[in-house]
Amino acid sequence: MGSTWSIFKKIGQKKVDDYRESFGKSFSDRIDRDLPLGLRFNCLVEVPEVDFILAGADLLTKYPGTGCSVVSYGKFPVGDSMLHRFYLDSSAGPYMLQVVADSKKVIEECKLFMPYDEIYPEDWGFWLAEQDGYIGLNVFDTKNSVRFFRVWENPEATRIVESDGAGTQIDRIPPVRFVETLYIDPFGEKTETLNYESMLYGRNVSENVDEYLMISAVDESDGASVQIMVGVELAAPSIKVI
Repeated sequence: MGSTWSIFKKIGQKKVDDYRESFGKSFSDRIDRDLPLGLRFNCLVEVPEVDFILAGADLLTKYPGTGCSVVSYGKFPVGDSMLHRFYLDSSAGPYMLQVVADSKKVIEECKLFMPYDEIYPEDWGFWLAEQDGYIGLNVFDTKNSVRFFRVWENPEATRIVESDGAGTQIDRIPPVRFVETLYIDPFGEKTETLNYESMLYGRNVSENVDEYLMISAVDESDGASVQIMVGVELAAPSIKVI
């Protein structure tokens, strides 16, 4: 499987202490010593369940349960900020906690994502064609006909795809490109490079809960695929790190 989630197959069963012994490194050599919220390899992460309860069955994102552990870590710059991705293993399957911090390491955003779907296209133009590729349209419908609306905007790059006499308009902006460095161990000895073309969408699920959908064309060492993740925003102080 050529996808971000295949990292779980690449990660051995060694604990952090085993990594230290294997690579002859000390604690000062770790790449996860000063990350947001104190997150680090092998730590346990607990997220609040309240939004999952408030949204009810309409929420596509499922509660991961307790006892999630960080098994790998990725990052890439976004303007003057740094986007951190903590890949979690849980009894409910893989999740990804995305934390954005500014240049002063002040947390700007936290979102928890889970895999929703993955496609191995024969026709990449359907997804990425400059004029009307699906990644970047102002609406996105899931395979179960749940509609999300584009969150990211770029007025200078907007293209009109189609418009009817009633004023209904479909437009597109190019997906955002970024390169993630993915660390498989806490000393940076094993890394992967993932190339993304992504767009973020959102929808209102209830009066108090919004849900997000991230769709990405991903190219990495095992191949290329279109990955769809769904997620919810979390308040940073509500995340417990052990």
